Amino acid sequence: MHWPALIRHYSVKIAVLIMLLALPGAHAKTPDGWPFVEYNEAVRIAKRTHKPLFVYFGFPTCPYCEIANKNTFSFDALRRRYAEHFVLAYFDIHGNPTDVMTLPDGAKITRADAIKHLRASPVPAWMFVSPDGKEILTRRGSRTPVAAFMQFDEYVTSNAYQSGTFEKFLSQRDEQEAKPPE
Repeated sequence: MHWPALIRHYSVKIAVLIMLLALPGAHAKTPDGWPFVEYNEAVRIAKRTHKPLFVYFGFPTCPYCEIANKNTFSFDALRRRYAEHFVLAYFDIHGNPTDVMTLPDGAKITRADAIKHLRASPVPAWMFVSPDGKEILTRRGSRTPVAAFMQFDEYVTSNAYQSGTFEKFLSQRDEQEAKPPE
């Protein structure tokens, strides 16, 4: 093959690869084994099933998300518990900023506006949303320990959020929020 033909041949292959990577079905990196679904789909499922949402905000190349995925989301007991108790939503903050996102309360806004509205950055961040679309609790950090996620789960699944803050819930149990080791 001559150089001009070779360049055209590989240029076409590279262009096709770029288009495939940009398709809406391409998913950002989520923790292995977790049944996360795209955010808009998760909102629809939560409405239908009346289950609370657990929203994970991240993006494909987020190094801090990788730390959380490896050190926290790699625990099978946590994955099983969250998959049972929540609709697991993944929100890619680096997705197309003009995509229309449906908030749990039914409002439709662009991804860029949703990131601001949901306070989704910096990442990794997590949000728990009640079945009726109200924000329950938001946290962020790559070093959040499994014990903290267990506390979050107990707070949400016990419906304690309906009568007080997470801090009040922990205080009544004579606990403090689990923090990463120093």
